[in-house]
This record gives sequence, structure tokens and C-alpha cells, in this order.
Amino acid sequence: MKETEVLELKKSLTQLKEGIISLSAMLNKHNKGQVIFGINDDGKVCGLTIGKKTKATITQEIQNHLKPFPINITVEDYMQDDHQLIRMKAAGDDTPYCAYGRYYIRVNDSDIQMDSYQLQSFFENKDESYSKWENTETDYTSADIDEDLLLDCIRTANEKGRLNYVYRNADEALEKLGLLTSSGKLNNAGWYLFGKGKPLTIKEANYPTDARTEFGEIKEFHGNIIECIHEALSYIQNHISYKSEIVGITREETPEIPIKAIREIVINSFAHCSYAKVGDYNQYVIYKSSIRIYNPGSIIKGIDPLRFASGQVGSKIRNVLIAATLYKYGLIDTFGTGFDRTFTLCAQAGVEYKYKEDEFGFSFIFLRNTSFLNDRLNDRINDRIKTLDNTIISAIKENKYITTAELVKLTGKSSSTINRHIKSLSEDGKISRIGSKKAGYWELTSTVEE
Repeated sequence: MKETEVLELKKSLTQLKEGIISLSAMLNKHNKGQVIFGINDDGKVCGLTIGKKTKATITQEIQNHLKPFPINITVEDYMQDDHQLIRMKAAGDDTPYCAYGRYYIRVNDSDIQMDSYQLQSFFENKDESYSKWENTETDYTSADIDEDLLLDCIRTANEKGRLNYVYRNADEALEKLGLLTSSGKLNNAGWYLFGKGKPLTIKEANYPTDARTEFGEIKEFHGNIIECIHEALSYIQNHISYKSEIVGITREETPEIPIKAIREIVINSFAHCSYAKVGDYNQYVIYKSSIRIYNPGSIIKGIDPLRFASGQVGSKIRNVLIAATLYKYGLIDTFGTGFDRTFTLCAQAGVEYKYKEDEFGFSFIFLRNTSFLNDRLNDRINDRIKTLDNTIISAIKENKYITTAELVKLTGKSSSTINRHIKSLSEDGKISRIGSKKAGYWELTSTVEE
């Protein structure tokens, strides 16, 4: 017996991870494959010691790390030459399959990590792909993109092992990502991802009640996809509630909704948005009892997100090039697992959610816990220590021209946290801004105690 493109041999179960990687590579190449444990790669049978839970452990590892879960998979033990062996067999055509967050292809008897072009071709060959719009040529060139964002994308992709390319110039990098046409123009995907002409509009709103009838903050933001992702995440983070607790000797803030869960849904809203829809926009709306994240374009084929989360089906990509670039940029970990991570994070934090789709688009709704801040212990902690609000007020007293960047350096907090506290202090009437953002200064109001 020897290894082939559809057969992998492993000496022991200490190589289970490598075996699952091989299985994913074979599925991607031939839609089937098998891995046998207890045989050396030279074909010599050495056997295994199999316990009561061995097969269950293997099955659990496959479920956790092979996505999507193959439609046909078996884990069986059998005897050969008086030795116990275990065989993993799988079949499925919902490619590409990923193992441990990465994508592989079988070449002879080796498992090779896919390059960007191989991964892109898998998604483009899916009927669900909307790649025609993405590949449509624009009138823009590499001179019209934010090169700093592109460079950051390439560096991040290399650091994460999702690209092997040394940045030389914008044209070559864009071509590497599949974002440049043969005539040297940006395609729609490239323009929307990195264009500095603000090709995309998103809408953001914050209402004091659960109805839009009450006056609230409504704004539009214009930018490319990368800029809009950062803006949407920052907007939501700045409008949700946080409570503090002392961990050791440091003070830590806990959000009412896990930030990672919000991040998954926000990025998903850009990866699967139907950008060709005219007059509809990604929307991020904060209500008293919920947070609604909406994107034009329903889930392809109306598949319930629970099926994605359970691994029953693989990712159905609307925007192949955009999703592939977000993956390389590290904004997407693996395709089709965002709902799974979101549901798990919400369950761990006790956060309820719901989702719905209609003929216009898809909405994911996080339900807010109105009693989140009713925590007596938290109140006592806030009474005992100097709050960040007071630190900001003290800093403004000393220097009314102090900037957000300087407050970040002074407090060790993130810019989004500082902005959130400044907004709260302004709304409470404790500070006000005089003049412009760049040339203005802060003024303490009479409500601030001396």
C-alpha cells in the first residue's frame, strides 16, 4: 500500500491534525479521500491502541476543524495483519474545504496550501458567484487607490501566511489580488475595496427609543470598503454600553455585546453585500433595545445561517474577489464560519439575537439587555476609583488643546474608547468643542465640579 492523491497514511493519531489537512486537500482536488492511521508512509503496518472514545474524539476534531463538514464521512476501525487501524473517509463537492482555517490542494501525495489564484478559482466556479459585477472594468487606475491601505493589506496577508509576495508597486499588487484588468484599469472590486474617491456610502443612526419617530442621530459616511468597515465598527462600539471591573490591579471594560461578534456580522455585511443594487445602502442602526446591521442582498439561495454555523453547507460567496481580499487582509478568518463564531460568542455572553431577510436584503439584530448596567458591584467599583471621564476632564483642565491621540497616549486606552467617553461627556454637558476639529479647543462647562 502506498500514498496517492486520494490516500494518506499516518503512523499514529498524534498526526491527526495533519491527517485532517490531507483530507481537506483531497476533497478539494477529487471530492473524496481517505486517511489511514497505523501505517507508515512506506506502507508498513504498525497498528494503534484504540480506546472507547478514540473514534468519538476523531469525529469531534473533524467537526471542529474541517469546514464545511463533508456530506459523507466515516471513521471506522478495522484489523489488518493482526493490527488495529483507523480509517477516515470523506466525500463531498462543496469546495473549497478548509482545515484549521487554511485551504489546501492535493498534489501527488503532498498537501500544498492554496495560493490566491487557486482559492479564487474555486469560488468563481460556484454558480452562486456574482463575479461578473466585480470583474467589470472601471475608468480608474492604480493612481486612484489609497496605496497605504493596499500596502497594509499586502503586509498583513504575508504575515498571516495568506500571500507570498513582496510589495513592489501598486499595479503589480492589485494584479496579484485579481483587482486589475488586462488593460490596466481597476475592476469594480478593486475600486470599491481601495478607491480613494469614496465609492461606497453607508448609513448610521442612533435612536433613543425603539422607533424612528423619535429624533435621533442620523449620518452618512462615504469611503471604500476598508474605510467603511472601520467606520461601522467604530460607530457601533461608540454607541453601546460598557461596564468596568477590576481584574488584578487593572480596570477592564466589558461591552454589552461581544465586540468580536459585532465584528463578524459587520464584516459579513460587506463581504456579502449586493453592491450592484442602486439606491440601497449598508445600514448600522442603534435602538434602545437592539442593534440592527443590514446589507442589501439576501443570503444566496435563502440558506438559513444556522446551516452555515453547523457546517452543513460551505460558504456561498456573492463577491469572490472582495471576500478573498478580506480573507488575505485577515478580516475574514475562514469562509462560512462567521455565523458559527457569532452564535457561540453570543451564547457565552448571554446575548440574544435574531435575523431575517426579505426581497431587499439581510438584517442581523443583536438584542440589548436593558439591565446590563444595573450592577451594584460595578457601581461600587466606579465609586472607588478614578474614572476615565475624570481623567479626560483633568487633562482638558491642564491643556484645552489636547488631542484624541494625546489622550490615548496619556490613558493607555484605544481611540474608540476615548471618543466614546468624549461623546458621553459632551452629551452630559460637561465639555464642549469650540471651533474646528483641527484648530479648535475644549471648554469645560459650569456643570463640571471644580
